Amino acid sequence: MPERTPLGGTHARDFDDGRQQVPLSELTGDDLGYVRFDCTRCPRRGKIRLEALRARFAPAAGLVNILNAVAPKDCPGARRDAQGIKRCGFHYRGLR
Repeated sequence: MPERTPLGGTHARDFDDGRQQVPLSELTGDDLGYVRFDCTRCPRRGKIRLEALRARFAPAAGLVNILNAVAPKDCPGARRDAQGIKRCGFHYRGLR
């Protein structure tokens, strides 16, 4: 698979394997049809049915944009700090 780069506002963390800007059409779910998420900074874990993501977002939607849309909004790291960086560690578990 070719090397992917995130689009739009980027941070070095956006280039890691858990935050790839690939299209939703390339995302696969686990054996039960879920896409699972974890956070590297807190104990948050989550899952969303892949079918629900496909119903909500276009097939060409980038995974970083989708991740930012589904990330918890009540996380202190979800807000931008004084440097304009979001410090939330929310990522796709299956892409790590």
